[in-house]
Amino acid sequence: MTDRARPAAGARAALDRWIPRLGLAYLWAGLAFDLTITILAWTSPQIWFGFFHEGTPQGLEIALLRRAAGQWAAFALVQALALALWKRDPIWLVIVAGARFSDVFTDLSYLIASPALTPCGVLVLLPLPLVNTASVLLLLRWRALVKDPRGDGAQDIGRAT
Repeated sequence: MTDRARPAAGARAALDRWIPRLGLAYLWAGLAFDLTITILAWTSPQIWFGFFHEGTPQGLEIALLRRAAGQWAAFALVQALALALWKRDPIWLVIVAGARFSDVFTDLSYLIASPALTPCGVLVLLPLPLVNTASVLLLLRWRALVKDPRGDGAQDIGRAT
């Protein structure tokens, strides 16, 4: 190992110690966020449209919002399962990463397609593609660090030997 590589390896090891804590915090925060927006979309779509668009929702807009809420409910379910099962079956971290990766594209589509966003809407929606991308990387790194409880070598999938 070169002298240059030693500090980088030490910094990575220090960061890796924080990955499980950051991952758990992300899963809990994501679960709370997704449950909140799902409930808001179903019970009070007018609040959603007022907060994000300064508009009054029409019939189809409400239907599409509630369709999106179905996706957020799925995210919440997958995150809840991951919180309950990741120690026994760490593949759940990858499943959440996959769900969040799909949301990068829906977030970007929403930002591009929305004709008018409120300042609050921009503040909340603009960082979401980056947050979801970072969460994918975080969850995949966490999965790489977790010892597989079955001892079947599954944690080495995708790594060069």
